[in-house]
Amino acid sequence: MSILQSPIIKISLRHLFAKKRQTIVAMLGVMFGIAVFIFQAGLMSGFQMTFIEQTVNTTANIRLYNEANKNRPSILSQIDSLKGRLLFVRNQKPKDEQPKIRNGKQIIDILEKDKNVSGVSPFLGSQAIFKMGIAQMSGRVSGVDIVKENILFNVQKNNTHGNILKLQTIPNGIILGEGLADMLGAKMGDNINVISPAGVTLEMKVVGINRSGITEVDKTRAYINLRNAQKLLRVDGSYITDINIKLKDINVAGDLAEDYNEKFGYKALDWREANANIFGIFKIQNMITYLVIISILIVSGFGIFNILMMIIYEKMPDIAILKAVGYKDRDIVKIFLTESLLIGIVGGLLGLLLGFTMQQVVGSIKMDVKGFVSMEYLRFNSSPLFFIFAYVFALIVTAIAGYIPARKASKIDAIDIIRSK
Repeated sequence: MSILQSPIIKISLRHLFAKKRQTIVAMLGVMFGIAVFIFQAGLMSGFQMTFIEQTVNTTANIRLYNEANKNRPSILSQIDSLKGRLLFVRNQKPKDEQPKIRNGKQIIDILEKDKNVSGVSPFLGSQAIFKMGIAQMSGRVSGVDIVKENILFNVQKNNTHGNILKLQTIPNGIILGEGLADMLGAKMGDNINVISPAGVTLEMKVVGINRSGITEVDKTRAYINLRNAQKLLRVDGSYITDINIKLKDINVAGDLAEDYNEKFGYKALDWREANANIFGIFKIQNMITYLVIISILIVSGFGIFNILMMIIYEKMPDIAILKAVGYKDRDIVKIFLTESLLIGIVGGLLGLLLGFTMQQVVGSIKMDVKGFVSMEYLRFNSSPLFFIFAYVFALIVTAIAGYIPARKASKIDAIDIIRSK
């Protein structure tokens, strides 16, 4: 005998079809709850995946740099003959320290031989003023070995205009971030002035325009070759402030950062720690999304609960007859529990279909988003886990919502109902 020929299934379907409007409303509640969950979770997760990919592609997995010493002991406290005495030192002039990484070339050679490392690039960064005509913008100049930088961050792939190798062939070449170029009104071949904190001004030629996808980076960053950066800051040819490291497996960045910190004596910052505030926001977003969707599904559960309670009150004579002809309490529970599960199953399947359709339709609409990250199209994460979680959770909610009325129906005294009639 097929499952559809089961008396319990037949009775459950008859009850549901007898209250078509209420049944449809309950199914719609489950459907929209699941659809909204799949859409919202896919959107949030897709945005986060886009941010992580762009962050990994445009920033170092580990950044090695000389961290400023904030707790400098006074000179007097280091004199043995004065130890144990109460000392007051006011307005101590801090030692003039440079953020230079010493023995940078040797460190780079060691890192390039590390089996966990896929690329290493020296870096010299500084704040600068970019001036073209009356347009003047502050930003950050990045002095790099462009070939090594390209291995790490696919700089050429992100270039919308020009070739990165012109930084090597044109002595005064500069590659501007797309947002910075727009604000300056600079185009390919234009000359701009770059003014450093050391008061040095270099006239540079725009040989490329770069779009990383991270809006704030594109508004402030410009690439120049390492030697020009050293000229801007009036430092020697071995002067670098950072060593950027790209790993074969970004998941080991935290552990390797600790090892490099101890090995080289410089601060090693992994990409997750560097973006800890953003990941904190992501956690809050996820929490809010899940709470909203769970609330929707719980409200749908109350709708199912109310519908089944109405069916029970209207079908009390039927329940009494069923009991009179030999149906046991557990059979009555099965009938009403089956009704709630049928609502959950059908509504859930419709919700999965609607949620997937919403993702595909909205994801195909060109948005050209210019927010924290730049995206032409919204990206959705269509992971099967979201669909499975949403469907299973909906079935659990509908099962719980149906169990209480089912228990109530099973406790009805058939004799009392028949006598009342």
